[in-house]
Amino acid sequence: MTESVTTKNVEQSPEEVDLGIVLELGSIGAGHAATSLSEIFQEPISIEVPKIHTMPPHMVPSHYKKHDVPTTAVYMQLRGEAECDILLMFEVEEAKKIAAMMNMVESPDDVDPDMEASAIDELGNIVIGSFLTALSDFTGANLVPNPPERATDSFDAILDSFLIKQMLSSDMAMLFDTQFKRADGNISGILMMFPSRDLQRTLTEKAKSWVS
Repeated sequence: MTESVTTKNVEQSPEEVDLGIVLELGSIGAGHAATSLSEIFQEPISIEVPKIHTMPPHMVPSHYKKHDVPTTAVYMQLRGEAECDILLMFEVEEAKKIAAMMNMVESPDDVDPDMEASAIDELGNIVIGSFLTALSDFTGANLVPNPPERATDSFDAILDSFLIKQMLSSDMAMLFDTQFKRADGNISGILMMFPSRDLQRTLTEKAKSWVS
């Protein structure tokens, strides 16, 4: 099996965190996830991370303008020496495509709700777990994931509920626009990371020592 990851177009920010390093971590995580998914699907899967955006969490809904779009999301909290919350989001139609692929069903219309829920949970564990491994390896921080949670609602409804929890713990959203690619089509998703201020400081310190 082979996997590929494309990275480009880092949007710079006044934040101290080096976005080039963060994008590299995203690429490493995407590479790990692509390898795992290739083994599951028994065919080459690639994940491209073409751009990372950073912004205050409250600006995320207006950035994407997907306000009423039906969306499925997997949410995972990372706890330990530092904290980070991760949200993986797909439009509902894209989630059905994923479920069909993972259950080897020809049409997304043939996937029942239980099959879809199981497939999205598994994908979330693989993708978020891969990003977690890359983040832990780079920072040296012991990050322990809580069990993932899944939700289906409008894009803004999911985000509004999620962002309320972020107000006290994080002042930065890192957004990775992702493309899951296989021979017969692509699936788009968004991975959002909300690092705590402690984790932001750790990333900054590690980045400085890494480039020195």
